[in-house]
Amino acid sequence: MHFFRRKGDGEKAPKPTEHRLAYLPSSTGLPDNLRGKSLGFARYLAWVVLVLVLVLTAVLSTYIGNAARTTLLGKQQQFATLLAENLNHQIYRRFTLPTLLGFGTIALRQPAQFERLDQVVQSTTHGLHVETLRIFGHDNTITYSTNRDELGTIIDNKDFLEKAALMDGPTFIIDATMPYWQAFFRFPLEPKTFILRTTYPLRIENRLNSSTEDGPLMGVLEFTQDISGDMESVFRFQQLVTLITLCTSVLLFVFLLFFIRRAERAMEELHNNEKLVAMGRVVASIAHEIRNPLGIIRSSAELLLKRSGTADTSTSRILQAVYDESKRLSQTVSDFLDFAKPHPKKDNPVDMGSLITQALAFLESELTARDISVVRIGQLDTPLITLGDKDLLYRAVYNILSNGLQAAGVGGTLSVTQTVDSPANKHVVLSFHDSGSGFSPEALDKILDPFFTTKDGGTGLGLPIVNNIITNHGGKLTFANAPEGGAVVTVRLRLAS
Repeated sequence: MHFFRRKGDGEKAPKPTEHRLAYLPSSTGLPDNLRGKSLGFARYLAWVVLVLVLVLTAVLSTYIGNAARTTLLGKQQQFATLLAENLNHQIYRRFTLPTLLGFGTIALRQPAQFERLDQVVQSTTHGLHVETLRIFGHDNTITYSTNRDELGTIIDNKDFLEKAALMDGPTFIIDATMPYWQAFFRFPLEPKTFILRTTYPLRIENRLNSSTEDGPLMGVLEFTQDISGDMESVFRFQQLVTLITLCTSVLLFVFLLFFIRRAERAMEELHNNEKLVAMGRVVASIAHEIRNPLGIIRSSAELLLKRSGTADTSTSRILQAVYDESKRLSQTVSDFLDFAKPHPKKDNPVDMGSLITQALAFLESELTARDISVVRIGQLDTPLITLGDKDLLYRAVYNILSNGLQAAGVGGTLSVTQTVDSPANKHVVLSFHDSGSGFSPEALDKILDPFFTTKDGGTGLGLPIVNNIITNHGGKLTFANAPEGGAVVTVRLRLAS
């Protein structure tokens, strides 16, 4: 095989391995920089969505709160209107007419008339949560009030009665001791924080004739109601809506970030797998390129070693070293190829107990040389059938037994347990326990990493190859240390029906 081909003067051709590496097709769909940017944009978009949701939440809660407050005030104003109309009717029917008939004129300075009006007002407003009630006369003077200290007081608004005479119905004013946004964060609200002030023109009713026009103005009625409790209910409702919306938004944001991070990890694992696949292709390419010349070197060294005999001791040692190293390198190349190449799946019935017996028979000479006793436990007379490739499963069992044999040392013990777990799970369970020193904590964490080994001259691909074989058959390979010492390797495979 020629590694270089003739070019121009002094110009070398590239090696085949370099050529294969340069033109190795990539299985990834996006470059690394675009992949990172797309995930970064997704994370940025998640934060933008959170900010937008929070803004929309504030707008929505404000709108809902204003709508609820408007509805509440509308109901309160309707109630105040009915109350004002009822007061106008009761005062006219029960006080104005009887007083004019009895006294000829209305003079509230007279105690009898004042008490009669007060009785009408108190009976009409009883239980309706009216805080204060005042009646203004034609000269802007308070002629009646539930607070008698205000009697005779003149209001400053000179146009008060003129405006009342033009009114077709009540007017409403909200007296608040704090703005709405501040009351939103105040709990509980103190009494008289929000007062609804209603003003209504008292008129003579024209129900004795068919006229629909308003009668003459008798005065102006003004009363107040404490609506702090109802407003507090509105603010609590608005707080509840805001809290639920915020919690939902934050929860959705957390889920979104969680899925983005999961996607990042998945893409990172996919990218690493793609790199491993590319590496496997390069390794397989290199292994194929060096396998033939390596075979020639090995066979040539073996032939020369046989011809040299004992004639030249130094030459024999050199040839023996070449032969041994080429043999070891050939095994390493075979391990590389086995680890890199895919194995076609087969579903042939395989008796795992028979495979163990076959592997132990092949290792019998080495077991005898090391004085290692083998103990088999479990269902020895029952076939443990699984579906798969017999050759691959035999190789997996052989590698596990070989590793256990080496770990047990001279005069050690190797125990093999073969059972079926509970009938519901239906798995073949093979347990291999050696009497060696067991796994170190560092080895347990990295034991299935490719190229990790604790043996001198090992490739670190034996157990990863075994794990690939077991997992490709739908099984599971686990490692542990036994309480009494030694390493335990457990294989679980599906039991064929």
